[in-house]
Amino acid sequence: RGRGVAAAGWRVCLAHSFEELRQPYGAGDVPLRDVLRHIGLGLRYFRWWFKKTRIEKKSAFIDLLCAVPLQQIYGCPLGGIGGGTITRGWRGEFCRWQLNPGLYHYETVIANQFTVCLRCKGQTIYQQVLSVERPSTLQGWNWGYCGHYAFYHALYPRAWMVYELPGQNVVLTCRQVSPVIPHDYKDSSLPVGVFIWEVENGRDEDLEVSIMFSLQNGTGAEEDRSGGHWNEPFTLQKDGERVAGVLLHHCTGVNPFTLAISAREKAGTGVTHLTAFNPTGSGREVWQDLLQDGRLDSPTGKSSPTEKGEVTAAAVCASCRVPAHGHKTLELALAWDMPCVHFGSKEKLHLRRYTRFFGSGGDAAPALSHYALTHYEEWERKIEAWQNPILENSQLPSWYKSALFNELYFMTDGGTIWMEVPPDSCAEDLQGPAGAGLSHLLPVLREYGRFAYLEG
Repeated sequence: RGRGVAAAGWRVCLAHSFEELRQPYGAGDVPLRDVLRHIGLGLRYFRWWFKKTRIEKKSAFIDLLCAVPLQQIYGCPLGGIGGGTITRGWRGEFCRWQLNPGLYHYETVIANQFTVCLRCKGQTIYQQVLSVERPSTLQGWNWGYCGHYAFYHALYPRAWMVYELPGQNVVLTCRQVSPVIPHDYKDSSLPVGVFIWEVENGRDEDLEVSIMFSLQNGTGAEEDRSGGHWNEPFTLQKDGERVAGVLLHHCTGVNPFTLAISAREKAGTGVTHLTAFNPTGSGREVWQDLLQDGRLDSPTGKSSPTEKGEVTAAAVCASCRVPAHGHKTLELALAWDMPCVHFGSKEKLHLRRYTRFFGSGGDAAPALSHYALTHYEEWERKIEAWQNPILENSQLPSWYKSALFNELYFMTDGGTIWMEVPPDSCAEDLQGPAGAGLSHLLPVLREYGRFAYLEG
């Protein structure tokens, strides 16, 4: 909502200008100089817009002439505070990207999906992409999940998607968790989201259940085809906990980043992967690989960098055996590491808050994934302790409870940025000549960093 305020103000200003042109001039009318000033504002904006979008071939950060139409598809965004967000819509699609501070990209990336495979007595009996989409790409996959068997709930910073697999007597519940926790100035800065899949087997026989998480290298923008992007598998074992997955290195000239998809290995849970596949093809080789035994081939080594015009994707699969009338859990995560940020002028390099704990070398995605998968239970306990006194208070109306928590998404998704303050900074470095009077705040800024959001 806040993002629309500035644009709406521009539209009102321009609308008034053109409306005033239609009015006759006389006593009490708007002075001609004001009309001309508004016309000048509109002309200056148009010149700037034309230069930016038609000559420089870039996106206008406030585009009044080609506004993004509102679509009621957006759900609970992933990620902590000030590290960028990836929004997963209420139909399960990854549809909105804000990795660069304040720059939004509205694109549903069709390869970004969860797929379930059920096997019984050594045979695959059911394999389905958990999406209602029927795309023109990846047609070798089984699309078109019936939406009548799926349900979405959200209470920020968590969301739930429930899938009642038709004809299988199996229920999947995907719990989505992001680290937004009061008074926690470390974990709340992390660019991660966790997907906890609860599997309920209502059948009279054991099942082998696999959840495959596939992800395209990029955000669905044109730069996905710029070439030079590559993927590699990783494993990280620490404190007796093992996490495995794939890193997707997105090597742009400005603000490069790494995406990571991963799963937690534990007793009874196997993790396999596919390092690279073409998300614009039929995807048949991926589908058959999973269909054959409920696992992926797990090739070793890095993928080749993409050529210009090519797109690449990867997949991670977590598998377990669920006993008859039993219950098991599979845990997967998505992390993104864009530690260093340049703004438009590129005069200064800014480090995000989480780099204090995970480093700024661009190699933090494995550690972020491991930390998220081994700490999300603690996050949930803290979130429940924070929210439950409000939710269980019968004297408060439901609309108030919803607004109080669900509208907090703006703290992560409002173009927010949380940056470190260099330890050797002085007040003038932060605020210019006017900063001399703020020197008493330097210890606080050095400890907690600087935070800003759009319209702030």
